[in-house]
Amino acid sequence: MNTEFSDVRGIGKPFVERISKTRTIRLGTVVTFNYDNDRELHMIVCHTLGRGLWSNAEQYVHHGMDYLWNCDRESNYSIVNIGTGRVGMRDGADHASIRGAIASSYLPVDLFILNEPERIAAEATARIIPLAPLRMWDMQEGQVPIRAAA
Repeated sequence: MNTEFSDVRGIGKPFVERISKTRTIRLGTVVTFNYDNDRELHMIVCHTLGRGLWSNAEQYVHHGMDYLWNCDRESNYSIVNIGTGRVGMRDGADHASIRGAIASSYLPVDLFILNEPERIAAEATARIIPLAPLRMWDMQEGQVPIRAAA
């Protein structure tokens, strides 16, 4: 995710539209949502919008994943192929370094890689689940609750 929670078209779009930003979202922040009764969705803020503003994204991804591993080592986690989407390609994300950070994190994950024809078919049949922001963590303030937009 980006620090502005904007220009989002992927998996994060229905979630960030419901956030009322009352504070600066720093690089390295992990934002958590209740997904359903059994699961949470975590977004790692690893870049700012704009060409060349993905520098050190791999470090933020690595730190965020290690934070999640430290919080809950028993859950199963999945992750998208960060930096390979529309914004990452446009703004010059180093997706190879980001994938290296994913691989070297303590957190074991299943990596999901987008296949465009499959995405189009999935969007046609997708069920929209409204999500409410739950909490966020960053390296300076620790864990804090967040609230949904009114």
